[in-house]
Amino acid sequence: MPASSLGTWSVLIAALAVQVLVSPSIADCVGNTCSEVEETQFLQFTSRHDATPESSSQGCPGPSCGAPGCPGFVKCPTEDDFPMPFKGSYPTSYTYREGMHFPKGFKWGLGTASYQIEGAYNEDGRGASIWDTFSGANTVGMPGSVCEQPPCPVSSVMGIKGATGNVANDFYHKYKQDIAMMASMGVQSYRFSVAWPRVVPTGVMSDGINQKAIAFYHDVIDELIAHGVEPIITMYHWDLPQGLMDMSWNSSIPACDSKYKQGWYECADGSVDSPQPSGMDALVVKEFTKYAELLLKEYGSKVKYWATFNEAWTFTFLASGGRGKAPNVQPWYDPDVWPYVAGHNVIIAHAMAVSVFRQMQEKGELTKEHKVLITNNQDWREPLTTSPSDIAAAEYALEGQLAWYCDPIYGVKTEAGYEHDYPASMKMTLPYMPNFTMQEKQLLEANRPDVFGLNHYGTGWQSFNCTGSGTASSSCTTEDGLPMAVSSWLFQAPWGFRKLLNWIAKRYGRDLPIWGTESGWSDNTISALQAKYDTGRLMYYFGYIMEMWNAIHVDGVKMEAFMAWSLMDNYEWERGYAERFGCLYNEFQFGADPNSPSPESPVYVADQGVIDGVCGSSCEDANVGKPAPVGAYNQTRHAKNSILWLQWVWESNSMVDQSRFLASTIGGDVCYGEGEYNGVKCSLSSTIPGPAPPSAYSY
Repeated sequence: MPASSLGTWSVLIAALAVQVLVSPSIADCVGNTCSEVEETQFLQFTSRHDATPESSSQGCPGPSCGAPGCPGFVKCPTEDDFPMPFKGSYPTSYTYREGMHFPKGFKWGLGTASYQIEGAYNEDGRGASIWDTFSGANTVGMPGSVCEQPPCPVSSVMGIKGATGNVANDFYHKYKQDIAMMASMGVQSYRFSVAWPRVVPTGVMSDGINQKAIAFYHDVIDELIAHGVEPIITMYHWDLPQGLMDMSWNSSIPACDSKYKQGWYECADGSVDSPQPSGMDALVVKEFTKYAELLLKEYGSKVKYWATFNEAWTFTFLASGGRGKAPNVQPWYDPDVWPYVAGHNVIIAHAMAVSVFRQMQEKGELTKEHKVLITNNQDWREPLTTSPSDIAAAEYALEGQLAWYCDPIYGVKTEAGYEHDYPASMKMTLPYMPNFTMQEKQLLEANRPDVFGLNHYGTGWQSFNCTGSGTASSSCTTEDGLPMAVSSWLFQAPWGFRKLLNWIAKRYGRDLPIWGTESGWSDNTISALQAKYDTGRLMYYFGYIMEMWNAIHVDGVKMEAFMAWSLMDNYEWERGYAERFGCLYNEFQFGADPNSPSPESPVYVADQGVIDGVCGSSCEDANVGKPAPVGAYNQTRHAKNSILWLQWVWESNSMVDQSRFLASTIGGDVCYGEGEYNGVKCSLSSTIPGPAPPSAYSY
């Protein structure tokens, strides 16, 4: 530490020395000075970190820590730091041109998640998940359940109360139909997740493995391979076994107490005032590592590509404070603390799983061609203006979401290698951030994934100090001029996708392959033919894939895959079936589900941690889309224009003229399944849309 900075910090350090720090990571920021912490991470503005804390940092550590107008950064950026390409002027249209081919071997595909499509929630020994509990499904008698008698409570945080994944798309029974459908459409890769509570019903391996589940996923994988579809497996897509997390409906169990199972929130005994994530010692981390090893040993000879987690930010940051995702329960409700405890444990669980993966490669149980990744999510944040404060605010937003997970996991690219730690902007400004131990850092450094998995949907403009407080949290996001989907958070801007790809390549190294593991558009159509003319989704994919081509061929980004989300309309988490992301319309056969919440179901008031009142008319079958278990096998899937166009893209490995599907469509209702739909005979294959036009192959 420079001698000139000692006087400024001595009072603060002395004060902190006599009390327990809220965040151990802030101690690093104080002990080394915030500028030194940031320099070690080589953030975007590293070359200008020449200021001392006296001249550039205010209120450190704390929400205003940093240069005036640029909290989280020791010195404000300049206009030269504006993220590129594009500044001030942005594409307003995208025009097809011939000859836009993708690299040989580029991976195209579609994705789904177990809880969103499988259904069969209480069949063949499956255990209860936190999403069953959160949505109010009847889990009485299921392994790991915390509900002792029906009706089970539904969370107050659930957006569309009464909707569950009990039946969903009935993929558990219809997988052969769906895989035949995928093969007919020319789907090359299918990314899906394994349901942890189906395979290990309580989440605890010593309690037993569900052999029926093991056989089911073998059957799915074998069916995919037999139809020429490459499987890509996600180990965890949000459905934590409830058996790994204790909870009480009318009283809060103590946090940081090893007598209770704490899920991702496990912390050292007695550390509740300043939680110390249990990391490698956490039960959930140990059990996830065992689960990962089980999957790799069972399916590794058939499946080459593996993702450990899907969107860790979503299932941690949004899982507290009433933000919408499971579990949102006491005592882990404080959004300033518990997402970061959970996130820390998830990062370590990921690294442990990668370590198992690497050991199996060393033993020859997995080949060098096997790849492991984690998929993280980020919507692009564009500075509203070229002011230093807006540029810093946009960077702060990206670091506080994507870099929160990716900096420790992938490491920030430096001349000396990769620095694996949390972003300094988070350490400087947040009221709580955990620290990595030396052992944890070594684990991360030794187990860098092979691929960067990116889920990206939309874009927004970021501006500083909308609230007037001038703190790091005073920034806001607006979407003026950007098309909006049915989902309130989703605004389309293909150029934002390109900018994010460049940001990732710059931060984590241009030699790191990037896979687009999710991108998609939502609607709320009510019939197959209405859904078919999905102009918003078609233009979304046309623009995003074109800007991806530009990122590859113009900017030199190592983009190697693009998975559209989703194969078909499915259970959209707390939004139930009200928002449809599918490239195929799904006829859910809505009706009565006796195992879903009813008007008599109690409501768990999450912010108070008590049962209060009943669901009432919100949970009436007539007011909620509930796929009925009776007749679920008769559900049908229907092609939308977007997937007809995508089939040509996949076939030709090129951009294809989209105008054919803007002016009209091809054929009538393309219905997949068995039986009939509105007089249309359904099938497991279709000749529509036919071969890609010759222009797609032009050079």
